[in-house]
Amino acid sequence: MTCFAIGCPQSSCGTFETHQYVFKIGQYDCECEPLRAGQMTFEEGIVYVCDGSEWRALQYEAPLGSRSDPGFSCKDIKAHLKGATNGIYWITLTDSKDSFQVYCDMDAGGWTMVFKAVSGINKKVYPTYNSPHTSSEKVMAALDVTNNHKDHYKNRIVLNWAYFHASEARVVPYTGGNIVKEVKFNAKGSDKLNWFSAPRLIDSSWKDMKSQPKNVISIPGRHNRNFFINRQYGGCPNDAGWMAITGHFCEWEKRFNPRQNVIIYSKLQGYTNWNHRGKASSL
Repeated sequence: MTCFAIGCPQSSCGTFETHQYVFKIGQYDCECEPLRAGQMTFEEGIVYVCDGSEWRALQYEAPLGSRSDPGFSCKDIKAHLKGATNGIYWITLTDSKDSFQVYCDMDAGGWTMVFKAVSGINKKVYPTYNSPHTSSEKVMAALDVTNNHKDHYKNRIVLNWAYFHASEARVVPYTGGNIVKEVKFNAKGSDKLNWFSAPRLIDSSWKDMKSQPKNVISIPGRHNRNFFINRQYGGCPNDAGWMAITGHFCEWEKRFNPRQNVIIYSKLQGYTNWNHRGKASSL
């Protein structure tokens, strides 16, 4: 029952003053004429109101990015929703019936978070990323850039990469919810793995990343190190690079507790020896 201010039964809407007319919107076939202006009828899920000459469907406006009007990406929402801020929005890959919530970084241009690795938890990163399942997709506490929710986050975009039509991808280590570095890749025509590769590297806040040699730049990585961007091997004491989620092969990654799945990065303007690095809370 839909109740309006002319009075409603106590059982449905609480206590009201007694009025002469109480009604439930139903379906009727009266002609819309001046004497019936303001009357309403309900038919097949739509409410119509008489304007004195014809029945008009009531229009409910919802902002782009809401459940009833999802966008196709955070960038799409930012382009059409004035004043959009960082936060949670609804998007869809196909139609509104298949919409889901994502975290949007609007301040940086409308980036859609598709995966978040949480540093130091007892769950491997690459198997989570490459599995045929989502992870914490519907957990609201996971929809931010902190490590407060102790699980990796992965939504259905990773599973349906081609349908998302990504033009760029960005990898960002965070500490305390703040960006510490970033790497951008050309994602056009890519799949869920090969977008993270040397030929697709566009830009980085590490000034030397494009010019310096790289022996590994890969999501599965090597030696159980994931999202790994490495410059050189030279025996563990001489290993150097820019970013990694640790394995358990060298002393420079065994020092952590737990000893793997820890996000580390160079705090310098360029690559660093892995014995001198920063630790991030999420990626």
